[in-house]
Amino acid sequence: MDKPKNKNDDAPRVSSSRPPIILPPWLDKLSIQAAKFPWWVLIIAIGLAALFYSFATSNLYRRVLAFVTDNPQITTNRYARVGYDVKAADGSTKTVRGTIIAQDDNTVTVETTREVQDTILRQDIGKLTCAAPDASGNCPVGQPVSVERVSISGHLILEDLGKYQLVSDAGDTVNILKVSVADRPNPQPTESKKMETRTPPECKANPEGTCEIALQLIPGTDGNKFNELMLIDSTADAVVVQTIPPQVEVLNRSDILTQRDYEPEQCALNNLAGCNEGPFLTLGVTFGAFFLACLIGLTFGMMRISGNWVLNNIATVYVEVIRGVPLLVILLFFNFAFAPWFRDQFPGLAPTFSAWIIGIAVLIALYFMVRGRLQNLPLEELMQPVIVIAVITAIVIAIIAYFAANSTLNAVQRAIIGLAFGYGAFLAELFRAGIQSVGKGQMEAARSLGMSYVQAMRYVILPQAFRVVLPPLGNEFIAILKDTSLIAVIAVAELTQKARLFASATYQVFPSYITIGALYLCMTLFLSFLVRTVERRLSMNR
Repeated sequence: MDKPKNKNDDAPRVSSSRPPIILPPWLDKLSIQAAKFPWWVLIIAIGLAALFYSFATSNLYRRVLAFVTDNPQITTNRYARVGYDVKAADGSTKTVRGTIIAQDDNTVTVETTREVQDTILRQDIGKLTCAAPDASGNCPVGQPVSVERVSISGHLILEDLGKYQLVSDAGDTVNILKVSVADRPNPQPTESKKMETRTPPECKANPEGTCEIALQLIPGTDGNKFNELMLIDSTADAVVVQTIPPQVEVLNRSDILTQRDYEPEQCALNNLAGCNEGPFLTLGVTFGAFFLACLIGLTFGMMRISGNWVLNNIATVYVEVIRGVPLLVILLFFNFAFAPWFRDQFPGLAPTFSAWIIGIAVLIALYFMVRGRLQNLPLEELMQPVIVIAVITAIVIAIIAYFAANSTLNAVQRAIIGLAFGYGAFLAELFRAGIQSVGKGQMEAARSLGMSYVQAMRYVILPQAFRVVLPPLGNEFIAILKDTSLIAVIAVAELTQKARLFASATYQVFPSYITIGALYLCMTLFLSFLVRTVERRLSMNR
């Protein structure tokens, strides 16, 4: 039966879709370019530019940056803090402690007491006297003077019940005892009892120095009167006096009996040993942990693909267990459990470990020799695994002997071992996947050419696997760099620990962690760029 026809069926249909919007060619091209533009780069660049502008303009951010980066300099004459047992002129032995400020092949110059200078503005001086003024009545430079300070002004950065700490208008950090500040006569209930003027009124101390303060001091009290100090410099605006003179000893190297202490001091281009905190320590731990993790990962990765069920199961247990344990727990274990045991027990157990390793190596070598004889292998191919086993055994025995004599691990060594042990499990899987990505025909072709298994792995399989795993290895390196922040829990003075120390001392948490976040971001962005470049070149060469 036909469906009845609706009277509206013959009516013209109107399309519900709107006609397409046709953009001008220049606007269409601009929109395409805008869609392709990496806006994330622009956003990060703007954020970093704003932060580095803060470093350049904000005193607080400059202080944070100098503290967390170990305040590197171009040159320095403060090389290291040392302690020496030295033979004196009368034949006795004395101990000299201080800072090396100069050295050559024959002598070492040690500053046992560091010079301290104080700059006092003329407007803050009530009286300046000396024993022999010049014809104009001024005290000559290089002569002892007595200075009486009656006022001081600057930026208040810290205040407690007993003292003010301020950065004076001369640029020095000065501690002023409250008992040496004049009392205000008849103070109002809302006024301070001390003769002080704050700008803005009633502002509080803060490390950024936004609170300016002027103090009226009691003349002649301790800290306000300096007697018999050497005048270092004198200008129309200020005088510079030497509050603590330096004391220096020049030691002959032949008179130095023992060196008790040696700790590099100022980080500079001519004293790179002093660059051992902040980002320098972060990068050092990263490279050390990554190198050791690659050795561990390559070893256990090859054990994972081994046909020997013992080696395969040992590697599997290591990979599955370590990947299931948080890295922070591994670091705490190595720092607080393994390191004390290693220090106390390993020297006594080292001979036993060495004997077991030698015995196992001998059994493995005998196994390869017997199997080679049964297969009628030539002598060269028969001795190759034996030589490899002997070399590996010698290296392991040498490492055991070294750590038996040096069983005390410092915090940095513990951190490197902990990070390497944790990341070794992930790199083991990475290397396993890279080796298995190489076709089986490559190994068969290499063996058909007369190569041994070791030769085939060295010359054929591993070079191809390395090309596959190189980009992921770069990503793992970046991950280790970021995870070095975890070693702050064991008090290693890397970037995060330095920021924690600054924040706890100044209560400026936000600038501290923003600064190290920017430093981490700069390092990871640079490394990510390198990884992308390497990955691109490898893909072009295939």
